[in-house]
Amino acid sequence: MIVTQFLQSFQSDGLTSFFKFLTFFGDKEFYIMVLPLFFWLWDKEKALKLLFILLPSLLINFWLKELFHSARPLGAALIEQGGFAFPSGHAQGSTTLWLMLALLIRKKWLNYLAVVMIILVSVSRLYLGVHYPVDIMGGILMGLFLVLAYDKYIHDNAKIFLTAKTALGKTAVLSIVILFFTILYPVDDAVTILAVLWGFGIILIYFDVLKSTLPQGIIWKLLILIVGIVGVLLIWKGLKTILPVMVLTRFLRYALLGAWIAILPAIIKQRKQVTR
Repeated sequence: MIVTQFLQSFQSDGLTSFFKFLTFFGDKEFYIMVLPLFFWLWDKEKALKLLFILLPSLLINFWLKELFHSARPLGAALIEQGGFAFPSGHAQGSTTLWLMLALLIRKKWLNYLAVVMIILVSVSRLYLGVHYPVDIMGGILMGLFLVLAYDKYIHDNAKIFLTAKTALGKTAVLSIVILFFTILYPVDDAVTILAVLWGFGIILIYFDVLKSTLPQGIIWKLLILIVGIVGVLLIWKGLKTILPVMVLTRFLRYALLGAWIAILPAIIKQRKQVTR
């Protein structure tokens, strides 16, 4: 509590708003809106690598929180925050995202930006009174470990799975793994990530989206951006208003979201070919 008390000794409405803004960069809503842009408008191979480390990292974070059952600081929170504290999901997610981006792009300016963003998001959690320093350090170290392990050992094997054997066999393996973990841990945030991974993975298995070249030009990129975001909002928020609240419908909604993110570039490419 000493660190939080020190940071909150400078408390003001402006500073609190600033740190609330910074903490958004580790929120689920930020990832939902930003991750698709990487896949639609950036190098799809690199975006896939980013997606397939960030989502499992967040999933592992939820499991670790349940394992440790660590309470959050009492009487210091400046925002509402449920769940357990250790390790910090914001610190782990930010470390995973920005470190992976730095490894993929390998630009000095991005290395500096990555360090700054990890620190700022982490400090925001301390200032807002929802984490102890040990939670932050645990999240950063776990994110660091997962990124380095994934980059060195896991990603190439995952690509082999996507390119080998029959589509039906890959579908069965993917579905069994996702179903197993969904039944094992049917909590909203975990179901969300598992469903996105399943929907995204199914599209990768049956559609050759990684090899499709996106249409060039600002008009087509704007079309991808607009159509993509509208689709995300319709699935993410629109279906939420009409479907009953239950694990199955949540899984369906986010599986469709994952599928939409993966299939959109192929749809846009096909549309361009038709209009020629």
